[in-house]
Formats: sequence, C-alpha cells, structure tokens
Amino acid sequence: MLEQLSRLPAQSLDLDTYRMDFRDNFWKSDMSWKLERQLTFKEPSTPSWVAMAEGDWEKSLQLAEQMRAGRTEHQRELDRCGIVQRRIRFVSDPPTPYLQWELHLLMIWAQLGEQIRVLPAETIAHLETLTVLPEVVVLGDRSPNPVMYEIQYTDGVLSGARKFTDPGLITTCRHAISHHWQRGEDILRYFPRKIANLPQPTPHGV
Repeated sequence: MLEQLSRLPAQSLDLDTYRMDFRDNFWKSDMSWKLERQLTFKEPSTPSWVAMAEGDWEKSLQLAEQMRAGRTEHQRELDRCGIVQRRIRFVSDPPTPYLQWELHLLMIWAQLGEQIRVLPAETIAHLETLTVLPEVVVLGDRSPNPVMYEIQYTDGVLSGARKFTDPGLITTCRHAISHHWQRGEDILRYFPRKIANLPQPTPHGV
C-alpha cells in the first residue's frame, strides 16, 4: 500500500500548516513510525548540513554534536510523555553525501533513545517498479485517532505534506513500515561497521 500512497486522495498541507498539525498530533500520540527512503535532501536551515554542503566536514560534525543537548531535552520530554519513536532508514552503499551526514545525526538520536534501523534500498526494489516509496510518518500505534503524513519536498527541501486520517489505511501502512523496521539492522551496529570510518564526503551536487 505504501507504493500506492501518492495516488490516493489526501489533505494537502503547506509547510507551516504541516508543522503545526504535526506538532499538535505528535504530542497526543503514543508512538511515531517514520519511513525514510530518499537518499538526498537539502536542509538549508540546519547549520551542520550547510557546513557539510560547503565542504567543511569537521565543522559539520562539530555542529552535529552540538545538537545533542537539545535532542537530549527532547528525548526526556518524549520519555515523560511515554512516546516511542521508531524509524526505518533506507541506505545505499556507498552512501550519498547527505546520507553519510544524516547517519551521523541519527546515530546521536539513537544513542539518546530513538529506535532506528536501516535497510539497503535494493531490498525494496520489487516495490518500486513505478516510483520509489514515499517519505511517511505515522503518529499513533494504539491511539484511537492516528494520523499519517506523506512528506513532500520541492527540489529536496521540505515543503509540506499530505495528511491521511482513514484508520484502515493508516493501520495497513503502519504494518508495512513496521515490517521493514523489524527486518532492519540497528543503527547502533550498522554505523560503526559501515559509516564511522568513511572518508569525508565530497558534496558535489548537494
């Protein structure tokens, strides 16, 4: 069903509306499930990404580490509210410059408590005969009113989302994301083995 999501009707949200709607629903949920498929994005509002895109890898990693304190506070609030975050991140070998950078951030998130696993993108080739899987977030596992967002990007930059509220559709997609997550490798094992010792990326085309 995930591969058909883009063809199904949904409520379109611009960026500001999406952020507000997501925030309101996130803090009422018990769990979030996130599927990340694209291998390259742009995050011009994140100083660490900007440093990576400008070719200053050492500065990028320093700025990423400085994000740990804020993320620690975020995780404390998640724990206080009883919210669990799970993410399946599809990866390539070798990674794109963006992916190599993001995995450094995700390693920090995982050390603090987010449950992140990775899978090679080729493992879902049979689902992507027409297009790649969308970027999806499901809020609510046992919640009575779950919501789901197909996240939208313009030229690689976050630009909004499409919102779904049909419980049956959301359950089906949540199960699909959970299936991929269960098959994935914990990033806490994957990162030291595949990413930690890579040379700095050359951000051509970032």
